[in-house]
Amino acid sequence: MGSLTGYLKVHVKRGHDLATRSGRSSNAYVVVKMGHQKWKTGVVKKNVNPEWNEELIFDLRTPDPPLQLFVYNKGKFSSEDKMGQAEFDINPFHDAVMGRLERLKDGDIITTIEPNRGNCLAEESQIVWKDGKVVQNMFIRLNNVERGEVELQLSMVYWWGLLKIHVQKGVNLAIRDVIRRSSDPYVVFKMDRQQVKTRVVKQNVNPEWNEELTLYIPDPPLPVELFVYDRDTFSSDDKMGEAEFDINPIVEAVKMGVEGLADGTTIRTIPPNRQNRLVERSQIVWKDGQVVQNMVLRLKDVVSGEVELQLRWIKLPTARGL
Repeated sequence: MGSLTGYLKVHVKRGHDLATRSGRSSNAYVVVKMGHQKWKTGVVKKNVNPEWNEELIFDLRTPDPPLQLFVYNKGKFSSEDKMGQAEFDINPFHDAVMGRLERLKDGDIITTIEPNRGNCLAEESQIVWKDGKVVQNMFIRLNNVERGEVELQLSMVYWWGLLKIHVQKGVNLAIRDVIRRSSDPYVVFKMDRQQVKTRVVKQNVNPEWNEELTLYIPDPPLPVELFVYDRDTFSSDDKMGEAEFDINPIVEAVKMGVEGLADGTTIRTIPPNRQNRLVERSQIVWKDGQVVQNMVLRLKDVVSGEVELQLRWIKLPTARGL
């Protein structure tokens, strides 16, 4: 199947005593950048001690350290106000990841970094061996602002490859707009903290999305949850059914090393049962140099509805060091 590819995970936990920008509070969110890569958290409203608890992922195949962190206040009618910024070096963390750690015990300290004028640390930061991986916890003091700190955790996340989900169409979906006898459906896929969704197809209970979405395949592989919703303009979106599918069969097919098979060869056939929500047999085949699985899923907790999918596994190139 090939080697695992590592990515840097920045867990943005919470802010402490942030500056006030909206009355006596703030609507705070965090932006983290590394070179051209840029991710941001959601907004926590009216809180100078917000808990974001969000994980941001950075690709180390094109590294451009250091990491830069910016905190902003989400303004309602005006431009967004900066609530401080900081910069921190991830090379000590990377050096620990690249070290020989086989004999370490859970909780062992690999190195300790003291705060100084250049690193923006509010207190010492320890890099430790925890739950089989290198972890660094840190409190970052924000610059160019009267006060404020952000609590972070760095770790590595490893993936086998990419799961390409071709969302083909829905069949006989539930009606949620009684007047028009139709629905405005879209599909959401979740795997752990990863979430992707299709566009909305208006007034159609047999929508053709024909979209390709991407999820990373973790180690070990986790099931994928599928949710269909009806988009409402003036109220919360109504659920139109859900399903869950196991990606272990396609991962196991990849592990077999099937590159030499003739195009169109069936690797495995999975029959429908009460657990897998399959409407009909699902075949995993070798097609156009890739492992491909077609499936039709019956939605549960709803009167009617099916979703047709195609899964493809894409190998990730091995990440380079920083």
